[in-house]
Order: sequence, then C-alpha cells, then structure tokens
Amino acid sequence: MNILAIPGKMPITEKWLYKILSATDWDSSAIEMHRFEAWSSDEAFSVNQEITYLPSGHYDVVITKSIGCLITLKAQNKISWNRLVLIGVAWSLFSESERQLLGALEEKALPVLIIQEKHDPFGTYAEISEQVIGKDHIRCIEVEGDRHQYTDTVAIGKLINQWINETQPAVLS
Repeated sequence: MNILAIPGKMPITEKWLYKILSATDWDSSAIEMHRFEAWSSDEAFSVNQEITYLPSGHYDVVITKSIGCLITLKAQNKISWNRLVLIGVAWSLFSESERQLLGALEEKALPVLIIQEKHDPFGTYAEISEQVIGKDHIRCIEVEGDRHQYTDTVAIGKLINQWINETQPAVLS
C-alpha cells in the first residue's frame, strides 16, 4: 500500500499528521510525507504554486489536512487515489468554483472520509456535511472542537482505521 500525506499550511502540521498516521494501522514505510516548498523558501504560500511541487501518481490513500485538502482537490490531474481522507477542510478558504470540487468527488465513486470539527472556524461540520449529504461514497464524521486543531490524534486514527476496514477493497488487503 502506498500513502501520500499532505499536511496543512503551517510546518507544525507535518508533526501533527505523523501523529495521526502513527495511530493508524498503516505501515510507516508506505507513507510519503509531502513537504511544502514555501516552508523552505522566503516565498509566500501559494496553493497553485504548491500544486506544481506535488508528486505525480496514483496512491492507495491520500490523507490531508486543512489547506492541503484544497491542494489535493485541485491537483486531481496530478494525483489520484483509491481512498481519500480529508481532515479539517478549510472551507472558508475555498473560492466558489473550488467549492464544487468537494461534492464532485462522488462522481469518482471512490470512498472519501471527511473528519471535521463541530465548530471549526474554517468550516463547521454542518457546513461541510451539507455539501456532501446524500453522496454515497463520501462519509463525513463530526468531532468535537472549535480551533481547527484536531487534538485527539489517537481517536482520529481509530476513525480512519475503522473507515478503511469498512471500505477496504481487495487491492488494499
């Protein structure tokens, strides 16, 4: 199994995402952690620029946080997946046209898991779940929180493990 992990805008989210990954059943040697180019340069963070630095290819799972969710959705001509995990979708940072990308995931007929804080300041669970209601391949789970921090990494890892086990195709076993 190969996994692409795309953190959020701030470098601290890389460590946070490693905590999530260590709480899953995934083999750490299968994980490719993406590092944003803006972290090592003086350039301002740019979603479109960061997309150009993403690896190309197909992954069994792509897991991402915050602005990484937007980058992932916009990079679908560059990366593809069997399973997608979006944590803390930064909905308020999406343009109107970018907002269409979330619901359009249903057309791929591939499982998507969204984990969103009840009162996330960048997009509440209610806002995100409204966008995907009735979409069979997209599951949205509410977790407690109101700071876009998703601090219970063990619980999030368990949610991901449970979802993977429920949706696991033969190619991932």
